[in-house]
Amino acid sequence: MRTALLMIVSVALASCARGEPSEVTLEVGKATRVHGCNVFVHDATPGDPPASFMTSACDVPESFVNEKNWWGEGIQRPATTMLMGDCMRLGDRFYCLVEMEPGESVTLKATYEVTHRRVDHLRPIR
Repeated sequence: MRTALLMIVSVALASCARGEPSEVTLEVGKATRVHGCNVFVHDATPGDPPASFMTSACDVPESFVNEKNWWGEGIQRPATTMLMGDCMRLGDRFYCLVEMEPGESVTLKATYEVTHRRVDHLRPIR
């Protein structure tokens, strides 16, 4: 009985460890793959309030993340201004800006996930 319980707990812990991290740090000037989307941080500026300028592309293959045109074919999408606490949708999750090192990096945290095809049904990620 204990052996079976130990095996179940081990499998559960192993499957949790393989999931995507809830926080991801993105470097300024580099495209990074986050939850099925390519995300590029153009700049992270100090100020009052500090702001980050980011662009994402979710409809491109992962292989494009290292290409000059990381967004795929066509013109690059316009950047979005994000302040601390602002969130952006990447796939079926919303990632919120939780930390910023001006000129160097930003950290996003998976905070909400879409529970239904309609985007107005969200569930907090713990």
